[in-house]
Amino acid sequence: MKFSKIILSVIIIAFSAIGCKSTQPIRQAERTLKGNWTLTNVSYSRPGKFNVKLYNDAGSDCFENSVWAFVPNNNTGTYQFTNSGCDQTLKNVKWTIPIPDGDSYSFLMKPLTVKKKSIEGNKGFRTGLNTLTETTMVWTQKLQFEGQPFTITMNFAKN
Repeated sequence: MKFSKIILSVIIIAFSAIGCKSTQPIRQAERTLKGNWTLTNVSYSRPGKFNVKLYNDAGSDCFENSVWAFVPNNNTGTYQFTNSGCDQTLKNVKWTIPIPDGDSYSFLMKPLTVKKKSIEGNKGFRTGLNTLTETTMVWTQKLQFEGQPFTITMNFAKN
């Protein structure tokens, strides 16, 4: 009986270690993400000017220079446009960094109302999280445009 308890304990510890190991990079990413960021630049994989509405909110002209805040302990955040001619209302979001399917990480963001209720009927937006350091972050959104791959890249700097 004592031997079976020892084996059971070892199995529980092993599964706990495996479970914690898979979320450890995500917890580190959440800590790195914490704080205030500025979206400094939105660019496209093809040359030209494109009329793209990001996150069902506004065009890239409004998103450039927007200020973002991320709070990892409850996975909430805000962003606000700073450019003239753009709606400068503070926008609420719920976010998460899902466990990746392989080596590529993503960022999942859901817009919220002022009362922190889902705007899109509990739908969100998944964006590639390509780079995350203490000072920079890069998101990419891969789409099809005119039958060709098209990538929107958003570069952030930590304030």
